[in-house]
Amino acid sequence: MTREIIIQNIINNYGKYGITQDMINEVIDAGLEGGMSYDMIYLDTMRRISEITGEEFVCTASDMARAMGVSEDEMTRMIEEAREELIEAGEDPDEYFKEVQSTRFMM
Repeated sequence: MTREIIIQNIINNYGKYGITQDMINEVIDAGLEGGMSYDMIYLDTMRRISEITGEEFVCTASDMARAMGVSEDEMTRMIEEAREELIEAGEDPDEYFKEVQSTRFMM
């Protein structure tokens, strides 16, 4: 992920809500100053914008693993642990983590 890709993706998806390139640059700069990777900045920004717009935020375990700098297996383990903690706390883990079947096509 690069700064340019973050800007392009967010403008294409959320420009209709008044999100500007200057706004995104400020968020990216703040994230970099805070030690975040571009992948983490992107996911965090998309999550926040989704909250504001009322749209559902969806990302894959692979996206999260890349953003956190861990393997997909490690991310899967972390998600499973988080689901267990949510259950123990009396919360519905499906509100945070949804398992979906994916279909892949090859040509």
